[in-house]
Amino acid sequence: MLKKILGGMAVVILGIVAYAALQSADYQVSREIVVKASPEAVFPYINSSKKSNEWMPWAASDPEMKMTHSGPEEGVGSKSNWESKGKMGTGEAEIVESQPNQSVKTKLTYLKPMEMSQIAEVSLTPSAEGTLVRWSVAGRNDLIGRVVCLFMNMDKMVGGEFEKGLANLKRMVEGSET
Repeated sequence: MLKKILGGMAVVILGIVAYAALQSADYQVSREIVVKASPEAVFPYINSSKKSNEWMPWAASDPEMKMTHSGPEEGVGSKSNWESKGKMGTGEAEIVESQPNQSVKTKLTYLKPMEMSQIAEVSLTPSAEGTLVRWSVAGRNDLIGRVVCLFMNMDKMVGGEFEKGLANLKRMVEGSET
């Protein structure tokens, strides 16, 4: 009887892993918001790792996190490092591309609890109401990541945090415009 149970469990586990292996490794999550301000007014908030951390939701979601900043105050090379025994783990975010008043790309490198990297981008597009701000992240999942994504909705989880951050950014920028 025990052999049948273990055999059945092995078949289920192998089935899950095989199904995950067939899923696309590539992923992208993005959210948008309109800020009633010009791209020039929004850009300083996305072009500095220190200012970005004022509106991004990560510190609020992990109050135990310790954050440090290095490199230039803004633009390419502006860097944040974080360390937490909580849910944020350990990693760094470094601005790797900056197009004034248009977009900023940041390489995110996670070291703990697991190693991975991805590229995040915040882009600014002028609109009739102000500026359309789009925050996105893209990367590739290894097999373990694809298995995890079968049970967790990454778009909903990460996208929800992006929505909080973009709402914070909107409040900060629009509040400074008055």
